[in-house]
Amino acid sequence: MKKLLVVVALVVGVQAQDSQFDQASVDRGKEVIVNQCGFCHGSNARGGSSGPDLTRSELVQSDEGGKELGAFLRNGRPDKGMPAIELTVQQTKDVAEFLHSAIFLNANRRFYKVLDILVGDPKAGETYFAGKCSSCHSVTRDLKGIGAKYDPVALQSRIMMPRGGRGDGPPRPAYMDRNAIKVTVTLPSKQAVAGMLVRLTDFDVTLYDPETKQIRSWPRSGDTPKIDIVDPMQAHIDMWTKWTDADMHNMTAYLASVK
Repeated sequence: MKKLLVVVALVVGVQAQDSQFDQASVDRGKEVIVNQCGFCHGSNARGGSSGPDLTRSELVQSDEGGKELGAFLRNGRPDKGMPAIELTVQQTKDVAEFLHSAIFLNANRRFYKVLDILVGDPKAGETYFAGKCSSCHSVTRDLKGIGAKYDPVALQSRIMMPRGGRGDGPPRPAYMDRNAIKVTVTLPSKQAVAGMLVRLTDFDVTLYDPETKQIRSWPRSGDTPKIDIVDPMQAHIDMWTKWTDADMHNMTAYLASVK
């Protein structure tokens, strides 16, 4: 995970340089954000496919040491599709430290350090792509001209966070994303209803049916109804802990060359 954080830092291009922040805590908080919140709020917490920019949140800005943030995370916002998140006290403090350091950097842009993204070997990236990615992707089909579509910073961000993201048009619910999580709900009557996952808690499951364009919801009691989930992006999630700095640099350099 340490290597992953280094890669993500290249995307963000910033580093907290004020002594009021504990950099180790900031790094741990960053790790929690990437693992727990990234697909909704983005890897840098500044907005994703369905979640807002956390650094602009009034609750986060008024938070002290994670107290308000911790209470909010324990309850979640089910009405907004955000489940409750159970973090340890230390994890909550680390997330707060990371978010406050990001807010500080927003207000003090002189500390921003833009890093060179294209430092890898395109040939090595092409070899890596052929071995790790070509079973699902092709530079002559779905990734055709991707180097002209995204600048290097955005490209590297898309490699890490391929679902939705900023810059792809007006924000839309996560369940409307073309790579939305798929769910099948099998009722006690054996009827199976399939769609895109909207919300899943211990108490209910909600899905969006793309055929009828309706949202449907059922209460849950233990394992009833039966829930089967398939995440089209699972392969990308599994790669988060496997990327090395060299892999990411090489892959970015290669895809940036695909015009």
